[in-house]
Amino acid sequence: MEFGKLDDISEVQWTLPQNDPQNASRFSPNLDPKLLLGSPAWGARHWLGKIYPLKSKPEEFLYYYSRNFNCIELNTTHYRIPDYETAKGWLSQVPKEFKFCPKLHKDISHSRFGPLDKTILNHWLSFLEQMQTHLGPCFIQFHEMFSYAEKSLLFQFLENWPSDYRLCVELRHSSWFHNGVILPALADYLHKKNIGLVITDVAGRRDVLHSTLSAPWCQIRLIGNDLDPSDSQRLQDWAMRIKQWQNQGLQETFLFLHQTDDILTIEFARLAHTILSQHGFKNIPTFLLQEEQGTLL
Repeated sequence: MEFGKLDDISEVQWTLPQNDPQNASRFSPNLDPKLLLGSPAWGARHWLGKIYPLKSKPEEFLYYYSRNFNCIELNTTHYRIPDYETAKGWLSQVPKEFKFCPKLHKDISHSRFGPLDKTILNHWLSFLEQMQTHLGPCFIQFHEMFSYAEKSLLFQFLENWPSDYRLCVELRHSSWFHNGVILPALADYLHKKNIGLVITDVAGRRDVLHSTLSAPWCQIRLIGNDLDPSDSQRLQDWAMRIKQWQNQGLQETFLFLHQTDDILTIEFARLAHTILSQHGFKNIPTFLLQEEQGTLL
C-alpha cells in the first residue's frame, strides 16, 4: 500500500472531516448494525504464531484467517479474475458468515476505456456469481489520474453495473474532492443507484478523506503507520464516527486494517478489538492464536 504513504508523519493533521449532514437522509432505521474487520491479504507469513499455528501451511492460511477476521479486502482479484476451482476452494475454507470484498480487475479500472468494456465486465460478473452468499460489496479503485474530467466514463460504467451486486467506488484524483462541491452531488447520484463510496484514511492524502456515505453500508480503508500513537487515536475517532452513523441507520461497515507489509496488522487488529469493544461494539473478533485442528483441507 504505497498510495499516500509518508516517511515523516509528524506534521499530519489526523482529525476526521465533519460528518456529512446528508448522510442521515440516505439511511433507513436499522436495529442490528454490523461492523466487520478485515485486512488486504491472508498470505502473510508474519502471522505464524500470532493467529496461524506455527506449522501451518500456506494453503491453510485462509482457514485460520477467516476464524479471526470476518471479511477481506480481496486485492488479488485486481490482477487476476479467479476461475471456478479457485473460488470454490476459497468458499470451502471459510465460515458461513465470512465476506469477500473483491477489488475490480485492473483492466476495468485502470485501462483507458476499461470502464466501457462489457466483455471483461461480464467475465467479472461471472466470478461474482460464484461467490454466492460469501460476497460482500466489491469495489472499483480508480487510478490517481482518473479525474472529474473523465466523469462520463464513470457514469457509463455505473449505468452498466447490475443492481444484483453491491459496489463501492474509490476515487483518488483531487478534482473529485475540490471545495466539497462535486462529492455531495455524486453521492446523491450513487444513492439512487444504491452504490457506496470507499473512504481511505492515509497520512499523505488527507484531501481524499471524506465522511460522505451514499449507501447503507460503507468500506473504510484505514492505513496505519507501524503502530504509531496516531493509529490508536484514529481508531478511537473512527469508533465514535461509526457509532454515530449506526445510530443514524448505517447497516454494515467494513473496516479494512492496513500496516506496512502486513507485519503489524494483527497487533493493529487486537488494538482495534480493544478500542471498539470499549465503545460498545459487540462481537468484535479477538485475534487469538488458533490451535491446531487436524486436517483442514
